[in-house]
Amino acid sequence: MLGSYDFVSNTDTTRTKAPTTTVSVLALFTIFLASLPQMIADERDLAGYSGQDPAVDAWITAADASLAVSKSACRAVLAAAGQASVQGGPSGVADRALVRVAQMFHKVMETTDPEDVARLRAHARLRRWAFLIPVTVPGSRALNHQINGALDALEVWLALEDMFDARAADWADQAPDDDAFPAAPAA
Repeated sequence: MLGSYDFVSNTDTTRTKAPTTTVSVLALFTIFLASLPQMIADERDLAGYSGQDPAVDAWITAADASLAVSKSACRAVLAAAGQASVQGGPSGVADRALVRVAQMFHKVMETTDPEDVARLRAHARLRRWAFLIPVTVPGSRALNHQINGALDALEVWLALEDMFDARAADWADQAPDDDAFPAAPAA
């Protein structure tokens, strides 16, 4: 009885391409958002450092590595949005909002012009509402929480230099610091 049955192999040999998987803009944005605390912590360690002490090379290396991770995660969000645009644009209001935040971070991370950074910082501060998703979009509360978290992280990151800038202005005063002592009486 076994001789009358043909056994067919259960392997599929007709597949020629590997299955493609796409990662959503939201998932990539979440990864990007998760990279920001370490980047900020490492940058905070170097705030105001002028670059003249080889003893802090490990901190510089750590800060550079953290920045590279955040830049890479930001680029992944933008690349996913670019792939989606080839297929008809980012898939909705939520993805477009996340991409706008990533684009702003990318501009700040890549520019060397302090005036451009100041302009982008002011834009993020004054027009935060422009980055948020309308409440009519499903899941907008959670997404807006992520967007606000990213914009807060941007502000914290950019504010690291503010404290040093204030100290630098104090240090620029070359006069002796004798304000605490009254002048000696004239003889």
